[in-house]
Amino acid sequence: MTETMSGTTERTTVFKAPRGGVMTEEVGVITGELELLTAAEPDGTLVLRIRYAGAAEWYTVAGGPFRLHDPRDHEVLHEVLVSLLHRPQP
Repeated sequence: MTETMSGTTERTTVFKAPRGGVMTEEVGVITGELELLTAAEPDGTLVLRIRYAGAAEWYTVAGGPFRLHDPRDHEVLHEVLVSLLHRPQP
């Protein structure tokens, strides 16, 4: 986990997209090897971005805006999201 100059904490993880991919606001569904970035602002605002692993451009995960009651929950939430996105498909 890293902390930016503004006090925002960020975390990234590379994973293989689930069947059906991940829906983004900008380009629709993306699939393949992806990287999830979660960022928690000091006020609890949660940012979820995703990109193709190693690519430069990030996309916003559809479904927001998101807010954490306590920004300290960010690290645990990141792990839960990666586990859900990377779980085996039936």
